Amino acid sequence: MSRYVCLAIATAMAVGFAAPSFAQNATPVAFPPEPVAQPAAPAALPQTPTHVLKYLSPDDVDPVTLLAPPPADGSDQQKAEVAEVLRFQQTASKERLDQAVWDDRHESSELWIPTLGPVGFDLSKLPATAAMLDAVLHERDAAADVVKVYYGRRRPWTFNDDIQVCEAAGKNGSKVRAYPSGHGTLAYAQGIILAHLMPSKGQIIMARAEDFAESRMYCGVHSRSDIRASAILGTTIGTLLLHNAEFKPLLDNARAELSAAFLTR
Repeated sequence: MSRYVCLAIATAMAVGFAAPSFAQNATPVAFPPEPVAQPAAPAALPQTPTHVLKYLSPDDVDPVTLLAPPPADGSDQQKAEVAEVLRFQQTASKERLDQAVWDDRHESSELWIPTLGPVGFDLSKLPATAAMLDAVLHERDAAADVVKVYYGRRRPWTFNDDIQVCEAAGKNGSKVRAYPSGHGTLAYAQGIILAHLMPSKGQIIMARAEDFAESRMYCGVHSRSDIRASAILGTTIGTLLLHNAEFKPLLDNARAELSAAFLTR
């Protein structure tokens, strides 16, 4: 295992287990007030990987060597995680539940709008940065696909009917593929890279990554260990891409663009 992966895992474990969390200390952000359109319910997710890695190798995201398995169904830890999801939903404010819906519908680089939008981070005016983040999204798709299929973990709502689901498909969506969270993996993968390019905004970027990932628990589709696994996988992806020769031109173009827009200070 490379030193970059070791660094990524150590960082992600610190994020996943440290207290208090970034999310608890983060400056509140405003989410766009306009109602979010309800997309059509997606088709059932395939049970075999359908995406291909472009920059990383399969060994980089091997689920056997990268992640511990999730808690076994029926174990005390698994039951406690399901209970935690229900407790999150029952004690959350309307604003936090609304945010979980917004986050669910923005599984893309748009996830940074609430945090970085106010400082001038407008991807419609930053095409090189948008292209770089899209490449990270593609790599996340492939990496998370492999791990989700390998573990095939059930969603928390399949164990407790009182848990609600904020996804557009509701409980008609996928019942498995919960480990790790794809949303969380994306947030950490893009977040690690954006924090590297915009170090003065590093803390609010990583706070947003953590909060975005935790929205999946409020949404009822992921448990705590799914979120922690997404921190490890996403941080690994982002860290490896920062040191990937083929990815470097995208990274350099984004860095130059962000610098010209005075967003790297």
